[in-house]
Amino acid sequence: MTVEKIPDSFEGKGEVKGILFERFHETENCYVYFRSDGNYEVFRKKTTPLCIDFENKIYSQDRVKEVYPKSKDFGKWAWTCKSSASALIKAKELVG
Repeated sequence: MTVEKIPDSFEGKGEVKGILFERFHETENCYVYFRSDGNYEVFRKKTTPLCIDFENKIYSQDRVKEVYPKSKDFGKWAWTCKSSASALIKAKELVG
């Protein structure tokens, strides 16, 4: 199975437009990203099948892409932390 990973760094869109995101830490099942506004986002790794034909809604059988959480996902499988220390503690909780 081929997995398309979330980039190491990128600029936010929509509600987070203009905020830069930089991967700070990664474990087998979660990511921690530093935001240019000083916060950290911790979230479980999740994947979805890669769409190969949007018009006909056809999805790949052997390729998936990781997804970044949306606003509605925070508090469920994603969290915002104010410091690197609290972000790493949360990431450690997700490993267990």
